[in-house]
Amino acid sequence: MSRSVSTSFLSAVNVQETDEVFLILLQIDHSTLGSPIRLVNNMVDIVSNGFSFIGYPFAISLPDDIEDQLPSVNMTIDNVDRQIVAAVRTISSPATISMSLILASDPNTIEVGPIEMTLREVKYNALHVTGTLQPADLLNEMFPVDQFTPGKYPGLH
Repeated sequence: MSRSVSTSFLSAVNVQETDEVFLILLQIDHSTLGSPIRLVNNMVDIVSNGFSFIGYPFAISLPDDIEDQLPSVNMTIDNVDRQIVAAVRTISSPATISMSLILASDPNTIEVGPIEMTLREVKYNALHVTGTLQPADLLNEMFPVDQFTPGKYPGLH
């Protein structure tokens, strides 16, 4: 599957050394939160497409490629501010996570994403908040989605 990215992104990815900084925008959303929590893996805050993202240390580890298993991404957020743990304590069902990749030099251009995932298996301690991000369970979706019945398709009599 091809992906449309900017020429700046493409050249930064393909050179041996670059001054470009790749940033991940992370949005945590749930109905019990007053507003989404928006973080960027940077030391300074960023405004992207009109939304403010708080500079906050976190790490995303990409999934293994295992046959017949849905990929899951591991996320670790440093527990330097108790706001994240307070939010986790109020959430009783899985939260929605949206991830996007941008260049620091052009924060309004989303290069990759947004990628929607569900936050599961959240754990926290004094140092870190960890969780597993899982995509929609496409392996158990009905296929084909529609059923060809005379009610939906009258020409099938």
